[in-house]
Amino acid sequence: MTSDEVATYLGRSKNAIWLLVSRGLLMKRKWHGRLYFKKSEIDRLIDSGIG
Repeated sequence: MTSDEVATYLGRSKNAIWLLVSRGLLMKRKWHGRLYFKKSEIDRLIDSGIG
């Protein structure tokens, strides 16, 4: 998922997503020069009550 997709999925702003990344709660991955996030990790974040 892209950062825009994650923000929409979580109902948060892109800045809030980057705050989760900077705190180490969400891991970003780079592929072909673009950043992506794993949906399974986002779902785990939601299950833990943080997302």
